[in-house]
Amino acid sequence: MILDIARLLLFPALMAFAAATDLFTMTISNRLSVALAAGFLTLALMSGMGSYDILAHLGAGAAVLVLAFGCFAMGWIGGGDAKIAAGAALWFGFGHLLDYLVYASLFGGA
Repeated sequence: MILDIARLLLFPALMAFAAATDLFTMTISNRLSVALAAGFLTLALMSGMGSYDILAHLGAGAAVLVLAFGCFAMGWIGGGDAKIAAGAALWFGFGHLLDYLVYASLFGGA
């Protein structure tokens, strides 16, 4: 039961904190990106997620990191945004990645 509560609350809490700090300070801490990745890996291992699924989620995170840092290099997004997008992609995996990217681009852009 505690594991279920952690799964339901950890990701939204970290993303809400990232949004709030980005809104008020225009920066997203590296610690937040690390917390997203560590939280995913910890909960994935504790919940018994298979190694193939974990690797697929890591692949989604890596793909988004490469894409997002390309956008950062072009000056389209900030570096913190790129890292948070990759951290979020870890949680979504390829199955819901397109939905996340569409919603993030529609509602996260200025």
